[in-house]
Amino acid sequence: MDRFKKLLDSGGIRFDAIILAIVMILGNLAPFAHYRYKKTDYTINGFELITGKSIAGGTVQVKPNGTVIAALVCIILLILAALCAKALKTRWSAGIITLAALASAILYIRFTSTVSSALNGAKNVGASWGTVIPILAAVLILIINLYVLQREKVLHPLDFMVIPGMAYLIINNYIPMFGIYIAFKKVDYTVGLWKSPWVGLENFKYLFSTRDAWIITRNTILYNVAFIILGILTGMIIGICLAELFSKLWQKIYQTTILLPQLISMVIVAYIIYALLSNETGLVNHMLGEGNEVNFYAEKKYWPFILIFVNNWKQLGYNAIIFLSSIVGINRSLYEAARVDGATKMQTITKITIPQLRPTIITLFIMQTGRIFYSDFGLFYQVPLDAGALYSVTNTVDTYVYRALLVSNNISTSSAASTYQAICGFIVVMAVNMIIRKFDRESAMF
Repeated sequence: MDRFKKLLDSGGIRFDAIILAIVMILGNLAPFAHYRYKKTDYTINGFELITGKSIAGGTVQVKPNGTVIAALVCIILLILAALCAKALKTRWSAGIITLAALASAILYIRFTSTVSSALNGAKNVGASWGTVIPILAAVLILIINLYVLQREKVLHPLDFMVIPGMAYLIINNYIPMFGIYIAFKKVDYTVGLWKSPWVGLENFKYLFSTRDAWIITRNTILYNVAFIILGILTGMIIGICLAELFSKLWQKIYQTTILLPQLISMVIVAYIIYALLSNETGLVNHMLGEGNEVNFYAEKKYWPFILIFVNNWKQLGYNAIIFLSSIVGINRSLYEAARVDGATKMQTITKITIPQLRPTIITLFIMQTGRIFYSDFGLFYQVPLDAGALYSVTNTVDTYVYRALLVSNNISTSSAASTYQAICGFIVVMAVNMIIRKFDRESAMF
């Protein structure tokens, strides 16, 4: 350990990383895949997966595997960073080595899950024990260099608490972005996604040539505009009212009461709405009396108001608590000075509370505007019970994608709609932030 510390202090060549990288390369000599051909078992090592190989007179073709080749490139980059540690400085070389080791480990793990596609024409294909060697060596390099980065004060032990959240963000938000390519293909399940033919913008042309594109865009934007305005306005009003309660007990009771809808599943909400609006047993029709019943699930004119009300009812508690937490943080001396000057309660709210809430209002506005092209799937699909008569007022981008994917089995069009949704959402976020930064730079998110 002392020699290792002296090596780091000297900023010399990182022989530890080079040795482990060589182990990773030599590990490619071990069996990476096994298969059965004509009742005989065979193995393929890593280098054969890089160069390609023809087996059994060309019956089984082992094509150069892109994943293993990419892993080898990462190892070479790792070795170069270790050799140039003195020129790059310790922290930079350790950072590059860490990323290269992490990438190579992920690539080798990915290969083990996609090994069957590497051997065309072979049966009973599977990954062999040889892939464990480079993966373990990469993990050792990763651990050593995380220690180096921590020693160089690039990383702090608390930074490792971010890893689960970052892993979730990458897996759930970034990796699926590669699926955008489906929007430019005509998916043929007989050959798979990768080998399906490219069709350029044909899926987008089909989407925009129908009336659905206008309907889903109109509904998604207008509903979200109403949600944003009413959500912020009612949340601020309830937050101010809660802050004015002197009894902490009643304040907690009200907070819990208005927050409960946020915790209720949209499936349960759909049943509650159905119990109110059902044609035969609904409470509303029962109160209207016999002969005055309204078929809510066939009359589309009522549903914009119903959906806006349900969404505001569910989100009210969350928005109110955000505003309440901001109000609690306002300097109380401002209110004391206002009372000394004879200000009324309404004047303190309009002159002190609301201006102090401007950063919170702007932040909520930007965050909710960023999802203006997205909609709550449960709200627009489950609450109206997927009634076909209501599609013109309940169909949004998310429900359209769902129906195109599962009902029409059109994965290409649904992917095109999702891509259109993501691009428009990104443009709106950038535009709104740019406008806010122009008028109030400190309130902008970036």
